[in-house]
This record gives sequence, structure tokens and C-alpha cells, in this order.
Amino acid sequence: MRRIRGNERNEIEAVCRDFLCHDKESKTSPALVAWEQICRPKKYGGLGLKKLHLWNLASIAKYVWWIESKAGHLWVKWVHAIYIKAGEWHSYKPTLNSSWSWRKLCQVKERFLPLLQSGDGLQGGYTVSQGYSWLQPAVEQVDWAPWIVNNWLVPKHGFISWLAGQHRLLTQDRLLRMKIIQTNTCYLCGQGHEEHSHLFVRCVYSSTCKNLVSDWCKEKLPEQDWCEWWIKSRYRNISKKKIMGLILAALIYHIWAARNTCRVDRFLSRPEVLLKKIKNDVRSRIKNCSFKSHSRGVVMWTDQMLVS
Repeated sequence: MRRIRGNERNEIEAVCRDFLCHDKESKTSPALVAWEQICRPKKYGGLGLKKLHLWNLASIAKYVWWIESKAGHLWVKWVHAIYIKAGEWHSYKPTLNSSWSWRKLCQVKERFLPLLQSGDGLQGGYTVSQGYSWLQPAVEQVDWAPWIVNNWLVPKHGFISWLAGQHRLLTQDRLLRMKIIQTNTCYLCGQGHEEHSHLFVRCVYSSTCKNLVSDWCKEKLPEQDWCEWWIKSRYRNISKKKIMGLILAALIYHIWAARNTCRVDRFLSRPEVLLKKIKNDVRSRIKNCSFKSHSRGVVMWTDQMLVS
């Protein structure tokens, strides 16, 4: 067990955080989403990344569990014979001249005592995943996780949709609050202030793109909150619901990409160009992922999108 200092652990997490948010290993600008939230499980609105400190503690706790359960490992027998002897592991305290690794193990034992004594979910034995989950703070599940955080979306589409769902994209209203800019006018339509609800719902350019996509997929897309619409949609066929989620995520991604291109290059693509990009991304994903359906109507609907 090598000693990893706090600053080393923080540096590793900083590299991961900066690369995720900025595509670079080092960046001084603030992150779009708190690292604490990024490391939450997917069903709680995070991306499922591991917090190194907590995962390390949960891993060390495996040794604590072996000693507690008196597993048949030779090392466990040696620990009981040399350190614990006739005493109890629960109440054991290390001596001052004990090694750093043994004192660290005892510290982890004290932290995990409530879990080990309660035995919650440990009937089949302790796992590192169980210990890590136990260390996580209690938060509520989010209803949009099944759409945004999954393996059937294009990854970059899912990430931008994940940010948009939490209103964490760096829109002009946020830049204005940070005093980075002085004015706020939508780059896409030149009307109104740019913020999430305007950019993806009220913007004339975005609405035009959405209507073109609706005509292509033969499905009426919502006028208001797209995420809420997908969650509450009552498609009988799960494959069709997944494909509609794929289309919405592609629409959000390409609207945001067009906005960024207009901001940097002062060039705005026609909505028909965005439609073509969305078609290409959706068709490629449908072909490469498994969206099998026993519904003849859904199969015909999918085939029509692949050729239209």
C-alpha cells in the first residue's frame, strides 16, 4: 500500500476534470459542473466517474472486512496472531510504534465500523463498489438520466445534452453575470437574450431547425421543454423512444455547435445544413447500435429515416 499524498490525488483529479471540461490537461478557467456532481452515479445526475479518495478508502476497507470476517487468508491469520491476539477487531487500537500502513488501515476501520456492524447488504461479503456507494452522500435520483446518460447516444451529444439539461452550458447570460461580456443578444437569431430556454425553445433559428427535423422523422417535436417531453412521452415501443432521444440529443448538440461557430467565426449555417448533419449522425448511430424492434411500424419508420 503506497502512500498517496493529498496533493498528488488532487492533481490527478484536476487533470481528469480539466480534460473533461476543456479538452486539455491543464486549464485555469472554472469548470462548468462541480466535480462532486460529475462523480455522482449516473442515475443521480452524474457521469459515474470515481472520486479517487473515496474509491481508495473503499478498496482499503476490503482488508478491514477480511479481518472482520476472519477470512482464510494467511495474512489475516498473521494479523490476528500478531496484532489483535485475544482482543476484538472492533475495539482494537494501534500502538504508537505501529507502521504507517497499519495505522492507516485502523483509521479506515473506524470509518467503516457502522457499515460492518450493521451488515447492510453484506450477507454475500463486502465489495469495493458497496463501500464506495456507502461513502457517497444521499441525493435524489433525476428523471432525465435514462435519456442523457446511456450508451446509445453519440457520446459528445450526450455530454452537451447533460450540460444543457442542468443549464450549465456557458451561455451569454452566465457570461454576463460573470462580467466577462457587457451585452447579451442571441447569436443565432439576433433577438432576445441568450439563455437556455431561449436558445433551445424560443429562438427562431432553433425552432426552424426543430421543424425541419420533425418533418424528417415524421414526429411532432415539443414546443417547450424537450427533456421533459421525452421523459413523459408514452411510446409503446422502447426502441422508438430511444431513437427519439437520439434525435433530440443530436438537435441540441448541433444547435450549440452552430451557436459556437457563429460566435467565433461570425458564420451561421443554414438550418438545412444542420438538418443534414443531424441526419448523418442519427443514421450512423442507428446502423451501429442495436435498436431492434418487433414492431413492423417502428421498423418501417426507422427504414424510412435511413433513406429519406
